[in-house]
Amino acid sequence: MNITKTLLKLILILVYGISYGQTEIKGKVISGISGEVPISTIYVKELITKQPSTIADNFGNFRIEYLESNKRYVIEISVFGYGNQKFDVKTKSGINNMTFKLKAECGYSAERAESDWKNGKASLLLIGSIAPIANSPADKRFEKKYGIKYYDFGCMPPIDECVKEYNERIFELMDEKYGLKWRKKVRSNVEYLN
Repeated sequence: MNITKTLLKLILILVYGISYGQTEIKGKVISGISGEVPISTIYVKELITKQPSTIADNFGNFRIEYLESNKRYVIEISVFGYGNQKFDVKTKSGINNMTFKLKAECGYSAERAESDWKNGKASLLLIGSIAPIANSPADKRFEKKYGIKYYDFGCMPPIDECVKEYNERIFELMDEKYGLKWRKKVRSNVEYLN
């Protein structure tokens, strides 16, 4: 009788342990601005069980294992420019595939690029270091000839996706107006110019 009870307990423990270990979150982090993976490092932490933090891969994918099914968890995602954002998640049994869309307010966008272009206030955005790099005489001639300003954020830039979206729209507008010749004269440190 004792052997039967012991075997039954062992089987229950194994079944519970296997089912407990099979619930996991497979997540993907994307920018609410671009719909793409944020360019900065993505830190992920599950706050209820206090498991160690993890870092998403270059494709924005991460995995949190050993969760219980039908339970609420809080996932905290930290990315430069987006801050710390928390997501409430209720798991189902097995693998829970989820996309986490980061919210951000962006002062620079394709729409702002259009508006700045129309109002004669367009810029080519740069991300420098501690202090912005001053314009050379050639840079000043470029600004005057093409009616655009270089703007260097120094070491406090907005979110990379914002800079990318703004600059890429400005590149398109300049190509439409000036052809491709301006690209040979522009500063080499303008962000996202290929």
